[in-house]
This record gives sequence, C-alpha cells and structure tokens, in this order.
Amino acid sequence: MSNAKWRKLFRIVNDSHLGLKNCIWKLVGEDEPKHGFVPDDEQLGENYVGDCGALNGPFEFKKIEWLKLPNRVGYKPYENAPTQYKTQDLSIIIEQLCTIGSFEIDIDSEGVTIYGYKA
Repeated sequence: MSNAKWRKLFRIVNDSHLGLKNCIWKLVGEDEPKHGFVPDDEQLGENYVGDCGALNGPFEFKKIEWLKLPNRVGYKPYENAPTQYKTQDLSIIIEQLCTIGSFEIDIDSEGVTIYGYKA
C-alpha cells in the first residue's frame, strides 16, 4: 500500500473521535505481531511512522505488513486489578475506508485488519 494511503487511513482513524489507542502491528521481517498504538498526525512523516510501540522507534510505511484495529481492548486500571475491557464500534471507520479508496481489509470477530501486503 502506498504511503499516501497509509496517511489517509490514519487520518480517518484519528478524525473518527473513537479514541482508538491500541492496535496490533505486523511488520515485514518480524516474526510476531506487536502491540502498539495508533499514531496521531504529528507522528506521521511523508514516508514513515514515528515511534508507536511496534519497533521502539520510527519505521517506513513499507514495513507495515498489516495493522489490526481491535473491537475489544483489555486493560488494568491499576496493578493487580482484574482485566477490564473497552469495546469499540469500528463501523464508521470501515464505512469511511470504503468510500475513499480501495483498501485491502478483513473484518472478523476480533476487529478490522488493514493490509499493506497480503500473502
């Protein structure tokens, strides 16, 4: 996927006001997906994403194999607390992605996966 399309995607997510904080990044050359956060506009360069927890530093858009926006995110409000869950309605993001261009996406019970490269 092009750099411009990734920037459009992140603009849609940030403009949705859903407050999506967590996402899962799968980067080319990395064996395991990594939990991180959705970058805001200030963290996006012309051809890179600033530090968002996926590689502990900036990386180029072309390294993104896929990105998952989860429907449900678990968190602990304090240490030793039981895990609590926040659910997110991603339908507005899906609808907007479908109107602005052709994005390779999969929707399942866990959330929405947006592909840079699909095997």
